[in-house]
Amino acid sequence: MDVQDQFTFEIKEGIGVLTIDRPDRLNAVNWELCQAMAALLSELRTNDEVRVIVLTGAGGAFSSGGDAEFLSGNAARPIPGLSDEPLERFQRKHPAGMFAEFTRMIIDVDKPVIAAIEGPCMGAGLAYALACDRRFGSKTTRMSAAMVRLGFAPDCGISYFLPRVARLPVALNMITTGRILEADECYKEGLIDELVEEGQALAAAMDYAKKLARGPSVAIDLARHFIYKSLNSTLEDTLRYEGVAAVMSAMTDDAREGTAAFLEKRRPNYRGV
Repeated sequence: MDVQDQFTFEIKEGIGVLTIDRPDRLNAVNWELCQAMAALLSELRTNDEVRVIVLTGAGGAFSSGGDAEFLSGNAARPIPGLSDEPLERFQRKHPAGMFAEFTRMIIDVDKPVIAAIEGPCMGAGLAYALACDRRFGSKTTRMSAAMVRLGFAPDCGISYFLPRVARLPVALNMITTGRILEADECYKEGLIDELVEEGQALAAAMDYAKKLARGPSVAIDLARHFIYKSLNSTLEDTLRYEGVAAVMSAMTDDAREGTAAFLEKRRPNYRGV
């Protein structure tokens, strides 16, 4: 199957909807698919038509993680430690390669990314969901840091995001046992921000995304960037970053519109510029 047939992308009202489309494999991801999706996010970084991105999966699953053929070591793309085929130089330096690159681009796209989750969300799929700004899950959602169940250590950034999204004991339990959490427990532990009825995750995510798309997108993107920056910064650093961001956002038309609307007691009409 051509990689372009393994995902879809469409733009609706300033929202880019990226759908992993391998329902016959519960939207498991492979090297080529992750490479293509990472490249798409890189392009979207400078595409002003898209203000918000929604990540979801087709056919009632978000993603079951890495494709079984790749993980077996029998795919055309070798896997470190399991394949006899020689590795490319890039993969020798970055064993997780494009699987991890897609995680990186969810952050580096520098725009809000919202996850709409139905069904299995496991392994690399869980890492991608956790990298998103917000997660809308239905009552069919099942989450697992499944790598350890196959004898693998965690990858794709899951050990970075999991203890930041959930409690440390929850993260340690999931990482070391690979146990599956059902939707109610996912919501209880903060892995899902909003729990909705079956089949409604995408609609709920789109409703939220529309609110962001109608907002002052330069200010929103800067705010998102500095929240992530603050995770590895001192208070003094953050105060300086915020000062720079305040000046940058003040130079936008949206800042002038927002101020005028406040003084005139009306709803602002933001244009993202």
